Amino acid sequence: MRLLQTLLFTLGGGLVASAQSGFIVHLDTIQAGRNGFATSVRTLPDGYLLFTQQWSFEYFNKEHIYIRKLDPEGNYQYQLDHWAGDDRRFDLGYIDAVASNVDGSFSAVINEGRGYDAEHWLYRFDQSGDTIGRSFILSYPFSDSITLAVRQLRSTTDGGHVWCGFHAISNTNTRALIGRSDNNGDTLWTRKFGAAGQAYTAVGVAEYFDGGYLLTGYRIGPPSLDKGFLIRTDAEGNELWRRFFGNRADVNGAVRVAADGSIFTWSEYRDPQWPSLWQQMMLSKWDQEGNLVWQRKVNYNRFVGTYDLELLDDGSMVATGTAFLQGVLIKFSAEGDSLWSRGYSYTNDLHKFFDVEPTSDGGFVCTGAADRYFPLDPQYQTSQMIWVVKTDSLGCVVPGCHTVGVEEYLLDLNEHLHVWPNPVASGTPLSLSFTPPPEFAAKGPLRVVVLDAAGRLVLEQALPKGGHPDGIVHTLDAPALASGTYHLHLPQQPLR
Repeated sequence: MRLLQTLLFTLGGGLVASAQSGFIVHLDTIQAGRNGFATSVRTLPDGYLLFTQQWSFEYFNKEHIYIRKLDPEGNYQYQLDHWAGDDRRFDLGYIDAVASNVDGSFSAVINEGRGYDAEHWLYRFDQSGDTIGRSFILSYPFSDSITLAVRQLRSTTDGGHVWCGFHAISNTNTRALIGRSDNNGDTLWTRKFGAAGQAYTAVGVAEYFDGGYLLTGYRIGPPSLDKGFLIRTDAEGNELWRRFFGNRADVNGAVRVAADGSIFTWSEYRDPQWPSLWQQMMLSKWDQEGNLVWQRKVNYNRFVGTYDLELLDDGSMVATGTAFLQGVLIKFSAEGDSLWSRGYSYTNDLHKFFDVEPTSDGGFVCTGAADRYFPLDPQYQTSQMIWVVKTDSLGCVVPGCHTVGVEEYLLDLNEHLHVWPNPVASGTPLSLSFTPPPEFAAKGPLRVVVLDAAGRLVLEQALPKGGHPDGIVHTLDAPALASGTYHLHLPQQPLR
């Protein structure tokens, strides 16, 4: 079921309640026409810190790193551009590229510049987003024609960091790259992995319980099958074993380690016989020797991608991805069974969640990019927006979505749904109007659903049909409800 919009109303007088369990926000206005995306979000006691990459406000075709702060309700507070006035390009990474340190600070590898003479530096930020330290990682002379990229960074148990990406020399094969730094930020070693005639790229890294490391990513080149790879190394980065999987899928997301040493990869799967652009998401469990324990495949669809995976304290897992243009959040049991899956969208094109983090209230917060294929309104000047979604423990942006079977959120219609009067007195009819924009495409009959503050269904009615531009006007009989605060949902039943 698809949820178009939701509102709060209060019956029996008093103030309208403003608190909800979650939100969906975007930074379109803040970006001011510049394309951008977020790689990581971190929960703070007073809100959320976003690590974003965006076209510079000052220089055409130059990317800068902007750190943004949101309050607990998702309202924008401020942004920091540490490279204002610098006309170089800066890269932050890809899937959850920021490491959380035990002292409450955050670290990221920043690529300063672009091309053969770029330098990589390990930055440390405080909880306000200010730079508190910077250490040189590595670079090569321009004459060596070497291109580097760091895709992900993770903290290690000794206070250092491990990072991964790729290393490419002109006219030769690209190799997966892993590097290790100590607690002072000094580089201890780097290692490269590849094979003749194949290009390797690492996108996920994790420290193993024995002090070694795990590396995951994809390869391009023959053979055409099992393009995903998982590599385990010792503490010095020397390879212990290498495994291939995923069939024709060529991009893989995160790797994580459970307390018992089990290894989990979050990746994609594509059968050679499937149509172009159709894949599945795949959660795999491996033992210490690289033997496959089980695989679970979900969401066979178009434009499928997998990004972040987090292991929760109870052994369950939460993962992000993309399926048929929507951002997807999925909860798995410890055995890989899908407990729930929800899709979220804000624009008319591809949505991605590059990071998901558990929150202190038991919910989740996700961030990434939401694309627009073409502007629908002159006020939208950018085709790629930074967006943030906060949910409760069941993936609901508003309480009770699981009660009415909501699996998709499309919450870009807030200005088109109105309820009055609000608050509404007992015995007074409650009116609502829904006047969607011309580009809105109905997928099924509309209903109005009312839930109480605990998420229990108390009222459900079919919404009469209405066309554009007149929309729909409907009156609810509210006297039968007790005084209190209610969530009014406007879900859409899919056509069968």
